[in-house]
Amino acid sequence: MTAIDSEFKRLGFNVGISLKVFVRSISKDCILVVEGSRLKGFSEYRYTFYKTKHLPDGRMTSLKVYMENESIRRVLPYVASFLSFLERIKQIKKKECEKVASKE
Repeated sequence: MTAIDSEFKRLGFNVGISLKVFVRSISKDCILVVEGSRLKGFSEYRYTFYKTKHLPDGRMTSLKVYMENESIRRVLPYVASFLSFLERIKQIKKKECEKVASKE
């Protein structure tokens, strides 16, 4: 397991594919996703962070992109900060997001 995988696990994400896909359910119909991919001109993976909402039958009703094609150094603190915000407004239970958010 890589350091990136470990950090996302600490934030409550499930690791779909190491270094590439991280998923966290924040409600019965809402999911946070971080996807990594190789882009031409970049030596490292570039990550996109977004939220999706789904109907009970699985159809997606909305997609909100928060960051697109960014380095993990920018995405990870942003995700941790976003989770801290959700904790403050009582949408999710408290985790270790503050530690990761303040790390960088």
